[in-house]
Amino acid sequence: MIHLVPILSTAVIEVLVLRRLRFGWFIVALVLAGLLVDASYLAYTPITKRSYDGASHVFYIDFLIEHLRLPPLGILCTTCGHPPLYYALAALWSKVVLAGGWIPHGLGLQWLSLLLSGGFVVFALLLLRSFIERPAILRLAAALVVFWPSGILNSVRVHNDALASPLMLAAMYFIARWDRGGRQRDFGCALGACALALLTKATGYALAVTLLLMAALRCWSPSLRRDSIRLGVVATVVLLGSALLPLAFRGSEAPPTLCQRVLGGACYVPSGAFVSNQPINYLYFDVPGFLRDTSSMNYPPKQDYFWNGLAKSSLFGVMPLGKDFEGVRYDRLAIVMSVLLLVMVAVCIAALAFSRSVRWQDYRTIVIASASMLALLVAFRIVLPTPFHEDFRHIFPVLVPFCLLFGKSVERTGRWSLAFSWAAIGVGLLLIASSVVFFVRIP
Repeated sequence: MIHLVPILSTAVIEVLVLRRLRFGWFIVALVLAGLLVDASYLAYTPITKRSYDGASHVFYIDFLIEHLRLPPLGILCTTCGHPPLYYALAALWSKVVLAGGWIPHGLGLQWLSLLLSGGFVVFALLLLRSFIERPAILRLAAALVVFWPSGILNSVRVHNDALASPLMLAAMYFIARWDRGGRQRDFGCALGACALALLTKATGYALAVTLLLMAALRCWSPSLRRDSIRLGVVATVVLLGSALLPLAFRGSEAPPTLCQRVLGGACYVPSGAFVSNQPINYLYFDVPGFLRDTSSMNYPPKQDYFWNGLAKSSLFGVMPLGKDFEGVRYDRLAIVMSVLLLVMVAVCIAALAFSRSVRWQDYRTIVIASASMLALLVAFRIVLPTPFHEDFRHIFPVLVPFCLLFGKSVERTGRWSLAFSWAAIGVGLLLIASSVVFFVRIP
């Protein structure tokens, strides 16, 4: 019964926020249905399950609570080199909301992750609504975000991605609003989200780069040049300060190498854990291998291809899911979802042939943001080639542009073939249904 507290409180907050933002009851119902799936997953997933570095994150949080300072760096704490914002928030949450031990500490931290996951969904809906006009297409794209398999996996995971992902998505949303409308309030919100993302995880650099690139692009317009240069300078100063602030907190204990200063504990990787790092690993996609390796059961992979790892982790994460997902039923569901993902990608590629009338300026922010995240992930994998560094969770906000692209592809292809459009909708609905069946357990 104690699990009802985080679920019901999160549901109330989500309803109030979504209705305040004027989303219809159908969207609200979708989000609540997604929350029920997350609740089912939470019921059989304690903090130690499907969270290969969960203990290290909890150590960071507990150390802050007990000592009121950052923990020492070291190989035994692989997350202690990360910026402190998420851990400070989790420590404050533990001292205020979870005070008195009225709820188990692990469950309380998962509750925080569930709330942050709800924040990600809210910004996803805002971004989708700003680009999609047709209610049916908006609902399809929204449902894909809400019920995406790895989104369910991450919804209760205690990890700094829980805060980094909504901050990065919020930055993408406000940068897009600023680029389209030119309001300085949106620029301020975008800059604030980027700065907070940098204080949370190094993945925030992708959105910081996006903001600076958008300021540079706006300089091409003579009427916007002076204002864009001024805002670009402000952004550079603020973002640089945000990047350096975590090092200032550590003082004399600052990491000795550039890699450790930028990527933290990710640099503590023994060379024996490295996988193949040849050009073919980034240029080839092994379709049979992608369909054969279900739920990341074959770990570590014999021939690790970047795109295979990225696509598979977008569904099931980078590590085996454990005994809860063993058996023929789950293997078959995993294959079905893998096939459906490939079909969705094919639909998006096919629709690009009919996108000549699309105005680049309308979508350039999300294209540049997605490209920046992907480019930094590729660079991360090249510098430190392990399967963990091609994990989709590092660029999880890319899910929203992908769902937007799929929704717009369905809409555009419907202009020349209703049968093709309806088939594409069916693929999306099948993925949603498969995800629900994969994760829901009925007591």
